[in-house]
Amino acid sequence: MESKSLPEVCFELLSKEVKLDRIPGFEDLEHVKLLNGEEGGGIKIYKGDKIEKVTLVDFQYKTGVPIPHYDNALSIGAEVFQILPDLSFKIPVWGINSIILKNGKYHFDTDFSFGFDLVMDYEFTMKYLDPFNSIYKKFCTHPDLKRVNLDETTTWVRTYISPIFIIAETTVKKVNMVYELCSEFIRLWVKIWREAEKRDEAFKQTQKKRLFSQYAGMRGTDRMGKVLRKIYGEDTFSKFFKAMA
Repeated sequence: MESKSLPEVCFELLSKEVKLDRIPGFEDLEHVKLLNGEEGGGIKIYKGDKIEKVTLVDFQYKTGVPIPHYDNALSIGAEVFQILPDLSFKIPVWGINSIILKNGKYHFDTDFSFGFDLVMDYEFTMKYLDPFNSIYKKFCTHPDLKRVNLDETTTWVRTYISPIFIIAETTVKKVNMVYELCSEFIRLWVKIWREAEKRDEAFKQTQKKRLFSQYAGMRGTDRMGKVLRKIYGEDTFSKFFKAMA
């Protein structure tokens, strides 16, 4: 039996806690092609209570695509799972991204993006960030995972990450460890989701401004984004980005 992808696993975990429905209008992105004509995977998008979008991305490049920031090793796919909440609520965005290499290595990073200031909101920080940090510490010392320190990657990362950002590598044979990490992070995200109370429109707009400014910067500087532009083309890449934002 074919193993499930990272987005599929995350979707199943979240859908056990939250009812999710497909968002129409993105059918053209569910099955896309690379510029060379090969099948390239696609995107599916859902919504739910207090959730604006849940995005499942499964990029596929069967013949392999060189990844410059991994010494031009060939990648056969990349995955993204992202939860974008209704920003009327004080709920962070959670996302996890992976790059699957032909040699069997599996690279991923995951983070919570906050549309509000953790320093200014001490009560929230102490209530939720400590539990997240416990999971962070647990998996950063996991024997099946090699953590990549920030000083070993590009400096732009420091501009966008939160205190619980993880960037690491493992192998496709040990990917279940990544799924375990996702399970714990999703469980804690759902706790915030359940306890969140609706705020006013000003709060929503403040969160949108902060998060979307972050996304705008990432669009132009993200290393994997440059690879996707090259193999899918600017038009398809722009549709991907719009679907996820």
